Amino acid sequence: MEYVNTHFTSLEDLNDVDDHITKLKDKLARIDAAAKERSLGNEAPVPDSVASLLLQIKEGNLVEAAELIREHGTELTKLQLSKLEEEIQHLKLVQEALVLGAQIETELDGGDNLSLERLRQCAEKTSTIDHFDTKEVLDAKLEEVILRKKRSLLPQLDSQLQEIKWLSPKEAISVPALKMKAISKLLADLVDLQAISGTPHYPNVWWALESLVSPFVVRFNYHFGQVSETNRISRPEWALNYVEKFFADYLSSIELLIGDSFVKHGRIGVFEVITAALVPVREKINGMAKTLNSHIEKANDEDDLDMLEKYGRLLSHLIFEMSSFDQRLRVGYKYNPHIESFETPPDKKWMGLTGDIFMGSGNSDSPVVTNWLNLELQLAKRRFENDIIGREDAFEIDYEYDASSANPHIVLKPSFSAYALVKLFDNLTTHFKTLSIVKYQLKYVSNIQLTFLDEYLKATENAFKVFNESLSSKLISNFLPASAKSSSTSTTPVVVNNGLKGLEMLTGLYCSLKFMIQHMEQWSVELLFVQLWNFYKNISTSKVSDDSIFSSAIEQYTAMLKKVFSKYDEFFRKEIRGALKMFVNSAVWVIDDESPKNQPSTQLSNFITIVPAYMSFLKRALPETDYFLVTSKVCDCFASIFHEYVVTNNQFNSNGVEQLKTDFDCLVSHLSVPLMLNDDHTLFTNVNNRNYKKVLQSLEMLSSLDAATAKSLRNNAVEPLQIRERFSTKLDCLTDREVNDLLFRII
Repeated sequence: MEYVNTHFTSLEDLNDVDDHITKLKDKLARIDAAAKERSLGNEAPVPDSVASLLLQIKEGNLVEAAELIREHGTELTKLQLSKLEEEIQHLKLVQEALVLGAQIETELDGGDNLSLERLRQCAEKTSTIDHFDTKEVLDAKLEEVILRKKRSLLPQLDSQLQEIKWLSPKEAISVPALKMKAISKLLADLVDLQAISGTPHYPNVWWALESLVSPFVVRFNYHFGQVSETNRISRPEWALNYVEKFFADYLSSIELLIGDSFVKHGRIGVFEVITAALVPVREKINGMAKTLNSHIEKANDEDDLDMLEKYGRLLSHLIFEMSSFDQRLRVGYKYNPHIESFETPPDKKWMGLTGDIFMGSGNSDSPVVTNWLNLELQLAKRRFENDIIGREDAFEIDYEYDASSANPHIVLKPSFSAYALVKLFDNLTTHFKTLSIVKYQLKYVSNIQLTFLDEYLKATENAFKVFNESLSSKLISNFLPASAKSSSTSTTPVVVNNGLKGLEMLTGLYCSLKFMIQHMEQWSVELLFVQLWNFYKNISTSKVSDDSIFSSAIEQYTAMLKKVFSKYDEFFRKEIRGALKMFVNSAVWVIDDESPKNQPSTQLSNFITIVPAYMSFLKRALPETDYFLVTSKVCDCFASIFHEYVVTNNQFNSNGVEQLKTDFDCLVSHLSVPLMLNDDHTLFTNVNNRNYKKVLQSLEMLSSLDAATAKSLRNNAVEPLQIRERFSTKLDCLTDREVNDLLFRII
């Protein structure tokens, strides 16, 4: 190889091939001389194999000589022979390449008279040549011939297109079939010619199509490439709509003209036309992006917030319109310039004009991307802070939400802030949904949307902290501002009003969190976010256990929701204790007066006013299922407090038991509907609430046993099981200790 590269550097060296072969033969002959010298002075006869080898070398029979060397030669001689054979073989290949190269060069010298088919054959032959210098010379000559033919064909095509006023927007001209056929032939020849040197790949275009769409390019640049009423940086959609109208008006005509010119080259003609028409559009959009980017950087340097917002909004608008345009091309024309055949999937998908701008010229992102993401975050953050968590009624419930629903009792009503956040989130999704570039979609979701979900959770935590501080104080009136407090905070209306303030705050937080959880669960199964999550899992270097992009946020929101819901128990325990305080402290249960009263205690008035008022608010605010869950807690609180502070904290004679039953029946009559203590609803009822039934069974036992019987049972230490047998319910909600304790309550 080294020998060949040294002695054969041009086509002219081909003439010296015979001389070089002669020199190699001489080199073999010198092996003969060396063998003779070594044999001088040696009286031993020359072996037959050596004699035969010398004879073959003298006679020029190199093949036979080589066979003898392989059979009888030393290892060194065999190695030298092998190298010589390789040099000779390669020299023959070079000789063939040079001969073929000379033939191709001669044919290419014919240049202008060479047919496209012969030119294509020359290109194919050139591609088979393995000699670099020769191939380089031929490639250059081939390219020169192709360009000469291009300079000949292209003006012909341009002339004929002008003659028929091609793509004229105003004139409908009848073109003879022969003329159209001639134009199609010229176009096909140009396509075939360019394909000889290589088919262009997006965003590069075919020469013929550059000429074909040039009338559109001229008009586009006239409207959007110079100072004019139509060329506004705030209206990129005008330029994009202009392109779409061009496609709608002319694409079918262009498709008819190009026919199957691109099929043989593995391309789809319509896609190639669109690619050609997008060239001036890309330049226009790229120029707009650079202009906006420079304004944004200047505003940043000068700390000019007004200009920053102005140009930031324009940049966001540009990207939105651009990505929407990309999506319309994908949907309307199935456009993907990387598709070479409808039978096989493309190697990659089209990133759109947006991708062309975002990707920049190298591997790094364009500054436009960074500015866009930062500005989207800033603009959305301002809206989040001012219109969502910054509003005074942020956690107040929006009772008008979905008011027209056919089943309003099952609709979860959000707070104003939760509803506004969902709208903001969905709006932000439209800003990147059509990008079709997963990398930037993920950046948008993680840097912007998930950030606001985290910030909103923090806002609910802060509001919950305020609620807890108020609840831990002795007066629920702390929920009111200082200016609204009255010196008389113990009256029932004031207590109700103050309590409702706290309950509204708690319920607003509950509805906010649950509303956000519901929507995050919906987003989790939307195709866009499913695809983003699958992509993230595929590229993640660590194991991902979450089910969706929102799993972590849902988990945090759910934990917070449980904390908020648990506070209903604490709130109602405190409120019910306060409402029953006067009743518990003033009631007398050993009543000697035999005259029947059967009137509820007047001290119950606070309770039967306060608790139903709270439940009325909750019924309006919560869906039926959630309302039932809260009533279950309230029922637990009410029954357990009544049992603890009244039933197990006093002794009763028969009149006292009757009064106790009257009072409890009064409470139940007022709570029956609010606390679902009836069978009106087959699915949701607290009739079987264990704490509620415990009070009922306690009253049943107290009223069924007189003082003498109770005393006898106590004195005889009768087992609780025997006492249970006296009742159809078996007192199954009372423990043995509670059964025994009730015996001591009867006097």
